[in-house]
Amino acid sequence: MLTQKKLSNLPDKVKERIEIFGKPCVWSILAYLSHLDVKTINITALIRELNSNYGYISKCIELMKSLGMVEEVKLGRVRLIKLNMENDYVKSMLMLLNM
Repeated sequence: MLTQKKLSNLPDKVKERIEIFGKPCVWSILAYLSHLDVKTINITALIRELNSNYGYISKCIELMKSLGMVEEVKLGRVRLIKLNMENDYVKSMLMLLNM
């Protein structure tokens, strides 16, 4: 098991990958969005479909946005989340999921 001390010795790129691949919410969001025809959904509908809460999903989406995995489109008060199918992380994770 990787401890904090062992993690601190790893290169930043490796730590980033561990952080992404180790979050179940990232996998859930990715899997759900990949099944949609337009790869876009309202954040409220996403939360409802994943049976989760706003704070948890919002943090995961912020992480995914910072890595270019998803894009956020705001239409007034509505937040739409769109999967970036060209992102290397997205491609790798979908390949692991065999999608």
